[in-house]
Amino acid sequence: MIELCKDAELPEPQFEHRDGFFVVTLWRDWLTDKVIAELGLNERQKRAVVYLKTKGFITNTEYQTLLGTSRATTKRDLEGLATKRIIRLVGSGRGSHYELLKKRHINGSNGSKRGPSENGS
Repeated sequence: MIELCKDAELPEPQFEHRDGFFVVTLWRDWLTDKVIAELGLNERQKRAVVYLKTKGFITNTEYQTLLGTSRATTKRDLEGLATKRIIRLVGSGRGSHYELLKKRHINGSNGSKRGPSENGS
């Protein structure tokens, strides 16, 4: 199942033991066109999401180069994506980058009250 999910460019399934049951959760691409439209992203952020779906992460420098933005605009755009819980910052300083969150709990129907999960954890 893990390999099939990877081949389909989907997040790895989540395996857990819950209340005496073995539960497998299969994740879909939660960043559908509809969700992206509802998030109120600007055009640069939308382009960054497309890039992130392919590559999985982006640095500030890559964002500036890809979208032709200043440092201030890059910082604002990336922080906006992080605030909307689409990406998360990994590391600090020169080695830092932003990763796309591959899973997101958008309602309580799965028994979880947690926020977005961070890349398979």
